[in-house]
Amino acid sequence: MMLTLRNNSRLLLTSLVVGYIFVQLIWQHLTSGVPKHYVLNDPSLPAISNWWGLIILPIFTWFLTTFLTKQYGDVYPRKVWLQLLGAGVYALVISILFYSGYVELLSMLVLPTIIMAALFLPIYQPPFLLGYALVSSVGFGAVLPLIGGLVFAAIAYVVYNVIRPLPIYLLKLVSKSK
Repeated sequence: MMLTLRNNSRLLLTSLVVGYIFVQLIWQHLTSGVPKHYVLNDPSLPAISNWWGLIILPIFTWFLTTFLTKQYGDVYPRKVWLQLLGAGVYALVISILFYSGYVELLSMLVLPTIIMAALFLPIYQPPFLLGYALVSSVGFGAVLPLIGGLVFAAIAYVVYNVIRPLPIYLLKLVSKSK
C-alpha cells in the first residue's frame, strides 16, 4: 500500500510545516530580511536566526506526530486538528498583543490563562504544543516558542495531573471518614 498525504496525517502535517516555514522564510528574506531573536531579548546575548526554523520545526513536528500516530493511527481525528487550531489561535493572540505593545498585559495574563485552561483541558499534549510553537514561530522564530511551549506544557502537565485531581481526592477522603 502506497502512503499518500490523504491517509497519513503525520506526513501531511510535516509536509505542511516544511512548506509553511519555507514560504515564511523566503517571504522574510525578500521583504525585510530574515530576523534574528536575541536570548532574553538582550542584544548583548547570542542571537538565533529564523533560518533555524527550517530544520527545527519539521523535526519537532515529526517528533510530536510520532506520539499522535501511536495514539490515533495514521489518520488523526477531528479533535487533534481542533486542538492544533485552538493552540494556534492562542499563540496568534499572544503574538498580536506582544507586537502591539501590550507586553505588561501579557506578562500578567499568559500564566494564569495556561493554568486555568489546564484545569479543564490536557493542554500539555502534543497537538497543543505543536499548534502553539508553529504559530508563534512567525513572530518569535522557532527556538523561543519551542522552549516557551515546553515550559508551558510542563506547567500544564502538573496542573492537569496533580493540582486538578487534588480536590476530588480530598473530597473522597472526607467522605470516607464520615
